Amino acid sequence: MQITAQRILIIFFSLLAMLALPTAVQAHAASNPAWALASVSLQSGPGTRYNPTQSSVFEGQKIAITRCTNRWCTIEGSEGWLSIDNISFGQTASSAFSGPKFNTGRGGDGEICLFDGENYSGSSVCLSSGNVARDLALLGWDNKISSVSVGSGVSVNLCRDRDFSSLCVLIDQSTPKMQRLLSNSASSWRVY
Repeated sequence: MQITAQRILIIFFSLLAMLALPTAVQAHAASNPAWALASVSLQSGPGTRYNPTQSSVFEGQKIAITRCTNRWCTIEGSEGWLSIDNISFGQTASSAFSGPKFNTGRGGDGEICLFDGENYSGSSVCLSSGNVARDLALLGWDNKISSVSVGSGVSVNLCRDRDFSSLCVLIDQSTPKMQRLLSNSASSWRVY
């Protein structure tokens, strides 16, 4: 088989494109702000069965989460994974058992309205304080929420997975466009 100069150039530029692709994808990755709850080494994969990396986080350190599996999340700027037990998605770092402290409305007489379109458009459902849905697929709302209107004295916790697992965000202000990691990705809610 004869290799021509044209084939060599095609192979070279194909390899170059493959090497550049992960960098371009990483540059556009969305992240979610969070806090490290403990000083620990990051793991090379999602679990303790993976080796620790050279990277660490420190208790109270502000971090950015790029994605989560069932119990582990990747940290922006590193190639490591951190247990969700060591992460607070709240407004400040707090213990894993007490949860973040929020200065938000709870138990008020207002309503939360969830919309499947941005800017409060499309189909909607309005809920009062105390409404809980562990699996939005059962209600026809799985991975559909694009914007949230918040009434007086209430807030809503939206989570990416069923049973309030993975990334959860407490929303206490009207949000015309959900953040990238939660837009059309919520699978459970709890209205306060």
